[in-house]
Amino acid sequence: MPNTWDHEYDLIVVGAGAAGMASALTASTEGLEVLVVEKTDRYGGTTALSGGVLWIPGNSLMTQAGLADSAEQALTYLQHNIGNRVGEAKLAAFVDQAPRMLDYLCEHGYLEVELFEGFPDYRPETPGGVDGGRSVEPKVFPGRKLGEVLAELRAPRAIAPGGIVGTMTELRRLAAIRTDPLGLLKAWRVFPRSLWNRVGNASYLANGGGLIAWLRHGLDKQGVPLWLDTPLVELITQDGSLIGIRVEKASVAKRLRARKGVVITAGGFEHNLQMRERFFGAEATADYTSGAPGNTGDAIQAGLRAGAAVDLMDDAWWAPTFMPPGEGPQIVIFERAKPGNIIVNAAGQRFANEAEPYNELVKHMQEADRSGSRAIPAHLVFDATYRSNYPLGGMLPGITPQRYLDNGFVVRADTLEALAAEIGVDPVGLAATVERFNRMARDGVDEDFHRGESAFDRFSGDPAVGPNSCLAPLDRPPFYAMKLYPGDLGTKGGLLTNEYAQVVRDDGTIVSGLYAAGNSSASVMGNFYPGAGGTIGPAMTFGYIAAMHAAGRLPAASRG
Repeated sequence: MPNTWDHEYDLIVVGAGAAGMASALTASTEGLEVLVVEKTDRYGGTTALSGGVLWIPGNSLMTQAGLADSAEQALTYLQHNIGNRVGEAKLAAFVDQAPRMLDYLCEHGYLEVELFEGFPDYRPETPGGVDGGRSVEPKVFPGRKLGEVLAELRAPRAIAPGGIVGTMTELRRLAAIRTDPLGLLKAWRVFPRSLWNRVGNASYLANGGGLIAWLRHGLDKQGVPLWLDTPLVELITQDGSLIGIRVEKASVAKRLRARKGVVITAGGFEHNLQMRERFFGAEATADYTSGAPGNTGDAIQAGLRAGAAVDLMDDAWWAPTFMPPGEGPQIVIFERAKPGNIIVNAAGQRFANEAEPYNELVKHMQEADRSGSRAIPAHLVFDATYRSNYPLGGMLPGITPQRYLDNGFVVRADTLEALAAEIGVDPVGLAATVERFNRMARDGVDEDFHRGESAFDRFSGDPAVGPNSCLAPLDRPPFYAMKLYPGDLGTKGGLLTNEYAQVVRDDGTIVSGLYAAGNSSASVMGNFYPGAGGTIGPAMTFGYIAAMHAAGRLPAASRG
């Protein structure tokens, strides 16, 4: 093997999402010479398209707010819900290092965050769960501070309709202003901010775009180079250890030496149909994913060629999704918990708690469909009261664009029977379901699926509605329906790593010099989704751990 290199660095990070940027910032701050390479012509990855929330148990903001948490409590929560799917050492590393990572980035001025106010864990009633505080989100970032590189940010997906720019806490308050006008007073900043974006070109960024903007600004301050349009071609090994990578930059092959290691943070394989069919089954599709378009599993496959093991390849971060014709996927998160809607299969029957965590709802869709009750797509059914009161799928309350009615994205009818005929759902089954649901809604108790009993459900309900903030009858025409598909935020499986983010082989030995984090690695959460930010929080944490280990700041694990 030739020993000539085009460039040499201490640490090379492959992928410019939150995990990669957190890793690069940490390594640079610890004195390493760092390069970030990104396959596409935009930085930000799937993070830029997301809500930008981080799940960080035991974070310092909880302490400041007087919210109780501990490493022991968080570990109990994870172990109870994950089981034996992930080793205790790796779980303990996350619980220990996640708050350290957040403090590190904030103390060095790379990030500013606030609590996602009141957001519970996704299973708050299970041992170790909490009713709020573990999810944090970035403060709004003034995009002009990025200068010319702002144009290279992957365009964030609209989280709120109407071009509104706000934190998730602010947007949640606005979503209920029809029934809780006081929320407007608490979220007033979104209006001048959004106005300046529209007429003053202010470029305020929130959510995932805001998070990435904070981190990208940090890279600039640290002088860390970021090469766009530079796909990974090969991991270069010598005697079983990683010593560098080969990339293509401007269609020219370059060999880059990595003296202390390479961190793979290049996302999952959600846009690779062949890999989806291999691991998810012959009926798999990439049509409904919300992952960044460059996520085709290239880096995972490069890791496999270097001897790495993989795990969790048959799972994803699932999310029910609308597919408006001619537009991108729309993830359906908070709308489902609002009172006055149900989700039904082709028989017109409910099959799950509509307000449950999005990951779990899609799994219930898949289970129902496999059992013979066609639930892919399922239908979200609601009445005029619901449409008047709540935003839905990019639509403001009470405003349903005519184009959506014309192209069938939204179906409207004066009766449930007519609606069922329009959407191909059994009318007798739908009528019976609505009749039963309406009775339970008036009583405030979902006898079938317990909607509204969990603190998680109630967080997204409407506190102005009683006796159950997640239940209201569907009794005011016209009635509406929209198709729900089993979408995802990205795949969950990837390179198998240990507690130091080092990639391991099938026999448990380490591929020395190779690290992975984010959706390029098998998730520390196993098949579980712990809470809002359960993707980004661990991704950034293990990016941080990888950098600290490469810099010699964490104990070295045994090398193979």
